[in-house]
Amino acid sequence: MFSRIGRAVSHQPASFVIGWVLLVAVAVSLVFQGWGAGGLFQRLASGDATTPDTESSVVADLTRSDEDAGEVISIVVDGVDVVGDPAGAGLAATSARGSLGELEGVASVTDAFALPDPTSQEARALLSTGGDGYVVIVTLDADLSEQEVASVSERVAETAEGAYVDSLHTYEPRAEAYAVSSELIGDSIGELVQRDLAQGESVSLPVALILLVIIFGGLLAAGLPLVNALASIVIGMAALWGLTFVLEVQSFILNVISILGLALSIDYGLLFVSRYREEVAAQLARAGYGAAMRAEELPVGEEMNRLVRVSVQRTVATAGRTVSFSALTIACSIAGLLVMSSPMLKTIATGAIAVALVAVLCTITLVPAVITLLGGRLVRPSVLSRVPGVGRVLRAIGDASSEHGVFSRLSNRVVAHPWIVMGAIAAVLAVMVAPIGSARMRTNIIEYVPQDAPVRTGYDVIQDDYPALATPTISVVAQAGADDANGLVSDIQALDDVARVTAEELSGQEGMTLISVLMDVEDPVGPQASDAVETIRGMEPGYEYWVGGAAAQQEDFIDSMAERAPWAALIVITAVFLLLFCMTGSLVVPLKALLINSVSLIASLGVTSWLFEHGRLGLPQTPGLQTFVVACLMAFGFGLAMDYEVFLLARINEYWEAGHDNDDAVARGLQRSGRIITSAAVIIIAVFLGFVSGEMISIKELGVGLAVMVAVDATLVRLLLVPATMTVLGRWNWWAPRPLAHLYQRFRQQV
Repeated sequence: MFSRIGRAVSHQPASFVIGWVLLVAVAVSLVFQGWGAGGLFQRLASGDATTPDTESSVVADLTRSDEDAGEVISIVVDGVDVVGDPAGAGLAATSARGSLGELEGVASVTDAFALPDPTSQEARALLSTGGDGYVVIVTLDADLSEQEVASVSERVAETAEGAYVDSLHTYEPRAEAYAVSSELIGDSIGELVQRDLAQGESVSLPVALILLVIIFGGLLAAGLPLVNALASIVIGMAALWGLTFVLEVQSFILNVISILGLALSIDYGLLFVSRYREEVAAQLARAGYGAAMRAEELPVGEEMNRLVRVSVQRTVATAGRTVSFSALTIACSIAGLLVMSSPMLKTIATGAIAVALVAVLCTITLVPAVITLLGGRLVRPSVLSRVPGVGRVLRAIGDASSEHGVFSRLSNRVVAHPWIVMGAIAAVLAVMVAPIGSARMRTNIIEYVPQDAPVRTGYDVIQDDYPALATPTISVVAQAGADDANGLVSDIQALDDVARVTAEELSGQEGMTLISVLMDVEDPVGPQASDAVETIRGMEPGYEYWVGGAAAQQEDFIDSMAERAPWAALIVITAVFLLLFCMTGSLVVPLKALLINSVSLIASLGVTSWLFEHGRLGLPQTPGLQTFVVACLMAFGFGLAMDYEVFLLARINEYWEAGHDNDDAVARGLQRSGRIITSAAVIIIAVFLGFVSGEMISIKELGVGLAVMVAVDATLVRLLLVPATMTVLGRWNWWAPRPLAHLYQRFRQQV
């Protein structure tokens, strides 16, 4: 199959390139314009992602704002003395109020000084408990469309932080104003996603290009993996655009998919181009050119074109098969997320699988087509290699076609002392696993908003100084009237750390009561809040009730992941066994890969949680990793580990099936693939750390976690532990029952 693909691409390269160019053009149009349906960035969501069929999702549905009511924006005014000089504050607020009320799309503007009785409970709720500010409630027209709500909300925020606060400065020069609403919080997250995406790629792509130039010794060869990456990311973004019509796609998922697409595309492009250069060297040797390094000593014209076509066909047949198995293995690893209850994880999985498959399709069609069109330009030595001293450096650290070198020598040393190597690596991994015992997972959407964003500042002020307006730590919906719910209210009020409990009839739901619980805790999704959720859920008031809020959503998310984890593991284990058997014909290799990669993954997760828990290496200190980040690290990390496993095993298996003994096959396979694995790991780590330069904490956690996983896998595991275990197992590495061995041979002939 891959031989046929190679022949088709090498004989019709222009057709394949034109096809990909058209596909990318369509994808760009969909992503940025949307053909009348809105571009990708306009269609992304930025709110709480509840888990279906859970108590917290029931509460979220029942308490969702009335669609017939207008959007409400809270303007938080800080730095105004409303206790020492209430009359002056009232005059200032009254004079400034008009700048908001005259805006088109605004239905009403209310503050404590506009109410008939400034001493009423409603008025006091709008005054800061610290006496240094007040809140203005701005209600928008109810008949506005989503686009109009976004536009009017932006104008209200600009006016509040501009004309409104300027008017207040005539009374109090230190006054500040911050606009807060669910729409503005979502907009802030969306803007941060775009900034972080641009920041991450502006750092990652140049660094990746420099490293690729060093590895390949020239710009043309170095540019091919990046062309692959850009095409894959754009088409993957178009796939996400399509998903927005059937699923709610959270904005930060775009960064997650971009990170994975960039990593896989560079990995596959690097392997493919390196194998192509190896095939070119072999073809030159067969043609009698030896190790020709000067352009005038190389073939020209049709002879060069024929050499390129043959090399491309051989590369697609070998490296194409390897990257295809790798992509399928990664896709199956990520597919475990599809069985999770959370729509967010399903969306991440769908987008990630799409970008993985697009990356491999680009690698086996677009990249070889471009190589064929370039002809002898990639065969001739680059200009950089002619610079005095540079050529020697490039040969030392660039790709190589020799079967003997630093990695084969490393393998020989490992082969000589396998038990010592296995013991040492096991000890290191055990130390890395230790922090996992104290690791915590958390889910809090407000943490995605930058600390210095005006909407975040306003939100924090409301939570601290306006208890009646603050977002409840826990929300309880009881299937009972307000009087009947008094017993439950009293029981909740008696819990530790509970500062305020209010009960009111749930609007639009006859016979239901909404109980809002505000806790005096620093972390609204921390241990105290989570314990309170569990305690409330264990109460027995004699009627049905549901517990929601941020902490409840977090617990439901974690519980749903734990419930579906065995099914996800079954999918991954079955798929990995099947794919690695189809690649190697062994049942031992897949089992060993699953065990080693699982331990490596847990160890890397332990290091990542330790880094963030203690704020090491300049990273922000957090009380736990975001729950969805842990799920992505497990899926993506396992997939990338299998990626390098496939790279290494493919070469070792080639030598084994060519008749070499086990130890020699391991040494030669490591020499051929070790340089590629190490080079790819260095580039991918740089890419992941490039995204850490952004502000969004979840992307920082994902970038650092994946960087740690790749570093551990490409060094301790792939270069040391795998060769050591394969040495100890010897011929048993390749064992399979006779019927399965015959089945593998038939499959191998077909592929």
